[in-house]
Amino acid sequence: MRLIALSEVLPGEPVTNRDMAERFGLHERWLDSVTGNRTRYFCRPDSPTGVPKTTGDLATEAGEQALVRAGVDPAAIDFLVLSTASPDHLMPATVNLVADRLGLNDLPTFQLTSGCAGALQGLYTARALLASGLRRGLVIGADTCRNMLPPGDAVAQLRPAEMVNFAMFGDGGGAAVVEAGTQGPGLLVEHLFLRTVGKGRAPAQIVRWYGVAGAPQVPDAHGRTVREAMGEEDYKAIERHVPEAARAILDELVAVTGWRLPDVEHVLTPQLNGVMTERIRDYLGVGEEQAVSCVADTGNNGNALPFIQLNRALRRIRGGVGEGGRMLVATVESSKWVLAGMALRHRAEGGPDAG
Repeated sequence: MRLIALSEVLPGEPVTNRDMAERFGLHERWLDSVTGNRTRYFCRPDSPTGVPKTTGDLATEAGEQALVRAGVDPAAIDFLVLSTASPDHLMPATVNLVADRLGLNDLPTFQLTSGCAGALQGLYTARALLASGLRRGLVIGADTCRNMLPPGDAVAQLRPAEMVNFAMFGDGGGAAVVEAGTQGPGLLVEHLFLRTVGKGRAPAQIVRWYGVAGAPQVPDAHGRTVREAMGEEDYKAIERHVPEAARAILDELVAVTGWRLPDVEHVLTPQLNGVMTERIRDYLGVGEEQAVSCVADTGNNGNALPFIQLNRALRRIRGGVGEGGRMLVATVESSKWVLAGMALRHRAEGGPDAG
């Protein structure tokens, strides 16, 4: 499988830590030190015309950009995959609304409910579809994480752990046009694996859906009755297990490809927030010049984030940085512990393989 074009979409203008402090009554220095994120992007219902407001908007624009960059007509697409944790509706599936808006019809569509491993789950699905005889597909990751967070007037009542969650996420979309075979320009997939390792382990991330009944009333730490939070994370479990999981992923990729980690030009590590991303990079022994990191500027965009990393890695190669073009990608989903890894080589138009 080859990735022949990539895209990224971030809605509206960046929201700084100062903006967050003024809008939601948070502390700017606290945001700087605890999350390490400088900016993030949010979909807003009152955004100007043309600015994405929903997951479907983000996915559509990301798909359109990837198709244009690939020089591929929508009629030449054989399947569409969308991975998201924040669909616009339960029914109809957002992927089918996106297909309609992209002008896609008479083809299989798949919507994967996922989190941080979702982009590679989408690519894993695409590889299987290409192996079945299909020729070309479009894989999109998109999330409006803001929808999972409380309204502005409720932020002041959040516990510290919930406030970190609020501050580190952002909205975004990204996509890849993929083709079967190894001939031609693009990012050639050398190895791609996906597995759950959550047997017997408690979820470290939960996002609830309450339906028409709404969130139940539960007691808080002070005995007061409050509505149950839509989302929660076990940060201690994440801080403990994500770095070691990322190490296992990179070890497997290095063993399969025969590449030495210090020689790989572009390494895409898990991106929870700016602070933890740097800790993981240091723990893995990945050099600053190797790391492709964006979360401090984009926020954690969920299913979109690996596509954004890949797009920026490709941009670096085309800009003459790390021209060898080998990439290792590690994603860890803590919701029920999913590991995914991918190794790629860049091949320029008419040029030899890298590595």
